[in-house]
Amino acid sequence: MITTPTVLVLGAGASYPYGFPTAKELKGLICETFSHREAPASRLLGDNSDYSPDEFFGFREAFLKSGQPSVDAFLERRPNFLGVGKLAIAYCLIPFEDEAKLYRPDFLRGGDWYEYLSVKLSSSFEEFGNNKLSIITFNYDRSLEQYLLNSLVNLHGRTFDECAKMLAKIPIIHVYGQLGEHPYPQKGCYEYRSHREQFRNVARAAAGITLFYEEAAGGPGAARELLAAAECICFLGFSYHPLNISRLAIDTSSIGSKFVVGTAVGLIGKEVVDVEGRVARAIGSAITLSDADNLVVLRQNMLLG
Repeated sequence: MITTPTVLVLGAGASYPYGFPTAKELKGLICETFSHREAPASRLLGDNSDYSPDEFFGFREAFLKSGQPSVDAFLERRPNFLGVGKLAIAYCLIPFEDEAKLYRPDFLRGGDWYEYLSVKLSSSFEEFGNNKLSIITFNYDRSLEQYLLNSLVNLHGRTFDECAKMLAKIPIIHVYGQLGEHPYPQKGCYEYRSHREQFRNVARAAAGITLFYEEAAGGPGAARELLAAAECICFLGFSYHPLNISRLAIDTSSIGSKFVVGTAVGLIGKEVVDVEGRVARAIGSAITLSDADNLVVLRQNMLLG
């Protein structure tokens, strides 16, 4: 059981071992999928939405040539593409919500930290909600929720509804929303399944996406409250985009120092120094960065104890 108030802050690299794309990979996938006006995706979404195939192709062209590595950063500057952008994101991410990959992680992409977390959360069913863990994620996918939900169902032999209610006791904040119109796994939410038929439900999946300048339900404000109350904070698979960090900034005048660590895969030289300063200003505590993967960072720092 986790007894120290701890917050995990997740970026795209957190779900990368489970088959999900990085921001740059998602850009490549979107640009390939909507590569021309007559592309199957352009036609399908154009025939089943308020937008034309030309608009999806126009979004693709502008995004490709924008010089921005992530669709989030692009749409923050081009709100006229927000509607088509959300549908494109949902269309491209739906196939990655493949439950089988949660149990066959790609170890070349990182360690199986979902399993590690599940072990640390282990308790009696009745005490599960007493774990002092909160999660802030900038990802749209619900892979971690699905993993933890399955763990509760199969470890304790309880029903889906019982386990969904218990899992809800662990705060999980999607700062920019998630795939599906309702928080997962609430009743009536968009299912976590990888089937081709789900492409018919792209609008449902896109409905929960809430980008930079929009306020997601329970988004940045709730995230800041969790960070202010935490004693330990761990950034996993995070890119430390300045706007993301600014969304997490808390009032540091009345709180003590926190233990803060994070992954820094891909950062070099003064980039590391810049991130350290940015995080320290936002949450009032120094961060120790490591180029190790998510699982190693958790184990090295004896987090989730």
